[in-house]
Amino acid sequence: MLQRSSFIARVSVILKLSGFAVAIYLSYTALFDEGALICGESGGCHEVQDSEYSKVAGIPISLFGLFMYLTLLGLLVTRAQYLHKRFFDSREQLVRNIKIWSLLIATAGTAYSIYLTGIEAFVLEAWCSWCLASAVIISLIFIVELIEVKNIDKTTS
Repeated sequence: MLQRSSFIARVSVILKLSGFAVAIYLSYTALFDEGALICGESGGCHEVQDSEYSKVAGIPISLFGLFMYLTLLGLLVTRAQYLHKRFFDSREQLVRNIKIWSLLIATAGTAYSIYLTGIEAFVLEAWCSWCLASAVIISLIFIVELIEVKNIDKTTS
């Protein structure tokens, strides 16, 4: 069980860091240098980034993604810290709550990514490979967090 848990933890860290890196890149290009956006063969990144759907209340969606991945990373670090501090009285409950919050955030991120991918497909008819990468990453994070919550009692006790 420890090896599987360790593997899942490593996958979780890699996915969250990858999502964070993609979100930093998209946020940088949205805020400072749109010319730095490399689209690949699809070429739809600029169309997606320039669309009315790329901002909420004037704030680029990529910034929301950046804060989401940063929050998920913060929760992961917090969970790791408290998981190894045996003297902390309500350690199990705190770790359980952090796992549940991580799952809720990943669920919201996945649902919003599905919505945005639908906008790309059916409204804009343009594909942003970076946005799709982020959608895949958050979907995989959702699966990892689902596994973590499913095994909640096995790893906290």
